[in-house]
Amino acid sequence: MMKSKLMTKAWKQVSSRVAKHRAAAKEPHIPHDVPKGHLVVYVGKEEESYKRFVIKITLLYDPTIRALLDQSKDEAYDDFTSGYSKLCIPCDETLFLEVLRCASPR
Repeated sequence: MMKSKLMTKAWKQVSSRVAKHRAAAKEPHIPHDVPKGHLVVYVGKEEESYKRFVIKITLLYDPTIRALLDQSKDEAYDDFTSGYSKLCIPCDETLFLEVLRCASPR
């Protein structure tokens, strides 16, 4: 009888942890250093050299930034379908900084 109670208690503890883990996994993870209205973009030619930028979401309406995103959409599609959900723009960092400087936020 005692063994049965211990097994039941252990099962309840484990199932509680699993339920909490599942609930946390469903919530989107937003880094703490990203202000509201902004998003993280990774820029670089190769994954090892990506630089992280935090930009305003409204910049996504800029035609030049849209062109950069269109160039990388095939690679981004592969990343999203594989569960790797970083927004990556495969271009030179200097070019991206120049595009940001010229872009017109709404």
